[in-house]
Amino acid sequence: MVPEKLTFSPLSRRQIEADFSGGHITSDAGLLLLREVDKQHRLTRRLAAVLLDPRAPEQVRHKLDTLVRQRVF
Repeated sequence: MVPEKLTFSPLSRRQIEADFSGGHITSDAGLLLLREVDKQHRLTRRLAAVLLDPRAPEQVRHKLDTLVRQRVF
């Protein structure tokens, strides 16, 4: 049974809730769910850990897991 309301982790000090009692409101709700799963299970971080990073470390500005997360979301 699907709960009537789900509460996600806050984003920029805003509480995020999914309410299933109404009609269709947004098509981006799947991204919120994916972000929550990623936050809890660290999927993008684990993926980045197994990818080869051919970049020169002294020239790297952004960590690989940050780049992977950016591509996913």
